[in-house]
Amino acid sequence: MTTRSVSEVNPAAPSPPPPRREAERRSPRFLRWRRATFWTLFVGYVAYYLCRANLDAVMPLIGRDLGLSDMALGSVVTVSTWFYAAGKFTHGFLADIVGGRVLFLVGLLGAALFSALFGLFGGMTAFIVIWSANRFLQAGGWVGMVQVTAQWYPTWRVGGVMAVLSLSFSAGDIVARNLSALIVDAGLGWRSAFFIPAVITLVFAAVAWFTLKSAPEAVGEPPLDATEAGPPREAGLTGDVVKRLLTNGPFWMLAILSISLTGLRLAFLTWTTSYLLSLGDDAGAALAKSSLFPAAGIAGTLFAGFYSDYVSKGRRGPISVLLLAALTVALFLLGGPLGADPTTALVLVGVVGFTLMGPYSLIAGAGAIDFGGRQAAAAAAGLLDGIGYLFSAVLGGVGMAALATELGWDGAFRILAWLSAATLIPALLITRWQRRPAAAE
Repeated sequence: MTTRSVSEVNPAAPSPPPPRREAERRSPRFLRWRRATFWTLFVGYVAYYLCRANLDAVMPLIGRDLGLSDMALGSVVTVSTWFYAAGKFTHGFLADIVGGRVLFLVGLLGAALFSALFGLFGGMTAFIVIWSANRFLQAGGWVGMVQVTAQWYPTWRVGGVMAVLSLSFSAGDIVARNLSALIVDAGLGWRSAFFIPAVITLVFAAVAWFTLKSAPEAVGEPPLDATEAGPPREAGLTGDVVKRLLTNGPFWMLAILSISLTGLRLAFLTWTTSYLLSLGDDAGAALAKSSLFPAAGIAGTLFAGFYSDYVSKGRRGPISVLLLAALTVALFLLGGPLGADPTTALVLVGVVGFTLMGPYSLIAGAGAIDFGGRQAAAAAAGLLDGIGYLFSAVLGGVGMAALATELGWDGAFRILAWLSAATLIPALLITRWQRRPAAAE
């Protein structure tokens, strides 16, 4: 959410070059491979979600079929999210050392394998072990994507590029939920919602092996130069770079934002279907309607990414403050009488998706590349995502289940509203810090 890379000496953000200059100096071959890599990353991360959001989608059905409580199923989400966080910490640094392509492909294969295994078992211990292994391997997907993107795109374009790539997890969630709804409505049972996505993901992993390229150098093209992306790739991830990343005050404000926004996102991804079921929807309708949250998130992600690039000139703070204020209002409304009306509640869920996913998508995408540069983009993304998932896992899993059980859905949403209000503090601090380089320029 800042334009300052840890490898820069001057804290002021460089002025972006004219948008057309890069396209004019790149060879057609470079552009073809970059497009192929971009769309492989996008579709590949959709495939990741086919083997991740399927659990969120059919969790109420698993509970009914196996007699498992929301708290029990919430523990699967919480424990597996901790393993996902652990993977973010390790895989982020690993991606900057061995390359993001390797981790991205390994994550696809792991997602397919463990999704299929989950559908074969029916006990809590097996569920926790299998889904934790799934999430640990999947942790390499996002950091791998960020690392590869940092090799192919100059810093002045990453806000928009990462905004579009960030649509992959919202699109994946939509596809996973609607695919699950089709499977359930067809009478195939919840277990097929794990088998079928596994096959699709495995097929795409085979395609990605040929179409995903780690960097321009992998296809014989020159790398981005220092004016576009900081030091060349050969400089690698160094201890000095990591030290500067970890001692950067605004980076830690961004980490605090990651904790709160990841918790809010997990709460809605995991429990929207259950909430809609409580309002009277049947299973198929609730599964389909729950996709409104990620669908609205697509619009919010695009809006925040391109606004931060082209309106606020790389400063991610101002639009985040605006969207977080609107998110807080929407959550308070959802926790009031309006949240009990099915139609109004669905609209408010969409508003939450738009206002939450915009700032969330900036954190470990454009924000990570802003701070990490070409050397440490994946490390920054892994740290930001890892911290976010580590401390928000309880809220997204057993925490939200406990709140809804003890306080009702209205009380749970009011708690989330106060959490959203608190996120305005680090967002405002980041915005204030970003104004200083702008004033200096």
